[in-house]
Amino acid sequence: MSARFRLAASTLAALLAASAPRAQEVRQLDRIPTPGPAMALPPGARAVATLRPVPPALVEAAVKRLAASWNTPALAARLAPNFYGRDQLLDTLQARVPRNAVLRVLGVQGVQTLEQYVQAEAAGQAVLVSRVSATVHTQVELNDPASGFQRLEGTNEIVLLVTEPAP
Repeated sequence: MSARFRLAASTLAALLAASAPRAQEVRQLDRIPTPGPAMALPPGARAVATLRPVPPALVEAAVKRLAASWNTPALAARLAPNFYGRDQLLDTLQARVPRNAVLRVLGVQGVQTLEQYVQAEAAGQAVLVSRVSATVHTQVELNDPASGFQRLEGTNEIVLLVTEPAP
């Protein structure tokens, strides 16, 4: 074997080794929910000194009420006016989701109280308003005319405003 051939073969082998695909993993980057910048308080509200965790059972009940109103006209009243993509979500549900589709809550985890403040209600009573984050495992069930009964599972982070009587 000539030196020229060996040099060409070793150069080709080095190029192939350098361009060989490397084993890599692609993972979704999920942000860990943490208290963000201070929430703009409504007029007459005062921030609490220390956060009082909202009971997970209360959050779970609120999530179930939200799921029960999914795909119904009642959902519009449950979404905050500043909910990002609110109108698009409501339009999509009405135009593309079958009327018989149901959202089931399979589990609620990671309930975390992010921010709280005390505010006076219209009746004059003080209420504690908490911004709460929860990870919700859901399942959409529907009858598709072409595919039959479908179950579509998903995991979502939901941020709720929970109002309770002030302590």
